[in-house]
Amino acid sequence: MEADSRPLFRVLLRMQIRPGSREEFERTWREVAAGIAREPANRGQALLRSTADENEFFVVTDWEDEASFRSFERGAAHVENRRRLQPYRQGGEMVLTETVCTVPPAHEAQPAQAAGPAAQPRPAFEERPPAEGAAALAFIGLGNMGAGMAHRLLAAGHPLTVHNRTAAKAAPLAEAGAVVAASPAEAAKGHSVVLLSLADEAAVEEVLFGQVAEVLAPGAVVVDTSTVSPAYARKSAARLARLGLRRVEACVVGNPFQARKGELRVFTSGDEADIAEVRGLLDTLGSQVVHLGAPGTAATLKLIFNLLLGAQVASLAEAVAYGVAAGLDRERLLTSVAQSGFSSVVLRFRAELMRKGSYEPAFFRSALMEKDLRLALSDAATAGVPLPVLEAVRERFAYVNSAGDGDKDASVLLEHTVRGNGGGAVR
Repeated sequence: MEADSRPLFRVLLRMQIRPGSREEFERTWREVAAGIAREPANRGQALLRSTADENEFFVVTDWEDEASFRSFERGAAHVENRRRLQPYRQGGEMVLTETVCTVPPAHEAQPAQAAGPAAQPRPAFEERPPAEGAAALAFIGLGNMGAGMAHRLLAAGHPLTVHNRTAAKAAPLAEAGAVVAASPAEAAKGHSVVLLSLADEAAVEEVLFGQVAEVLAPGAVVVDTSTVSPAYARKSAARLARLGLRRVEACVVGNPFQARKGELRVFTSGDEADIAEVRGLLDTLGSQVVHLGAPGTAATLKLIFNLLLGAQVASLAEAVAYGVAAGLDRERLLTSVAQSGFSSVVLRFRAELMRKGSYEPAFFRSALMEKDLRLALSDAATAGVPLPVLEAVRERFAYVNSAGDGDKDASVLLEHTVRGNGGGAVR
């Protein structure tokens, strides 16, 4: 039998786990594997356990080719996977192989031959017809993250009605099969589940309480991925409850690419029964779903993440400004920082944007960064916790916005820092 024209690249991993952790390890591996399965180039996985030693496992993972595996291996998702599995591992090794040929059982050969080219596995994210029994959803707010999540839900087979204030942003989703509604109320009318991805509390107020709440099906669930203050999150949950509706706080961490691939980290708050009801949707959107507790807790954690993001971007901008003023080459400096042990996934990503001067389209707008910093500072002040360093960071982004660069990625802060506060908008 001849080898396939593109043999599968197979990764064999032996893992010796810590005694007493088998059940937890297996559960965590299944969660990790669900995320890997969403990689377009992944062609399947298996977890095997030794019959001689219950603490010895073998993982078999197939990839389209070595390049696709290496790309995944370098990515943030794989770093997170290793972090999640590390507490259980105490030894093992990895072997990389390439499939030369496969020989199916004789009784399966004829059907496989008859199937022909159509039997080839289809890409994990191919747009496909609605899955049988998939819930019809409404999705309102198609910014970078919202559009990515909406595409992901469509790819998973959910009939989707969408709306965005700027209608042009809905066009790619319409081409992918979504129904485009002329208003939030039209999109949400009669639905039992609606997802929101809106810019701020004013938008949530206008859309959710101004139009959507009154047209939803009785007892509907509102899955709100918008970043709002913890206080507003708590009030929203209470207000919806009084209307006979339910709110699932689903704060997402990641970028638009991860949103489209279902690789976000999703942090939830609210009633556990409500979250369980939409858990399938959350698993579709995220490679990790973590429930934190009462309303407002997920919003708090999301703001903490954005405090750290803002601080990293600002400190990187100031460090590079110093280096450039001291005579260092800007591109070489940014590359060196990104490749150093002082870096992080977030810092490397922003350093690359700074190196290229690529601030549009924005992955996270400067205006939203300042908004989130402001919300976090206000909530911390209410709790009696002063954050003077982060207040200074907020002021830097407020300047960027006033200079006309609020719609550019937060990394544009570098340009203003290198020039000093006297500079105008970056064109």
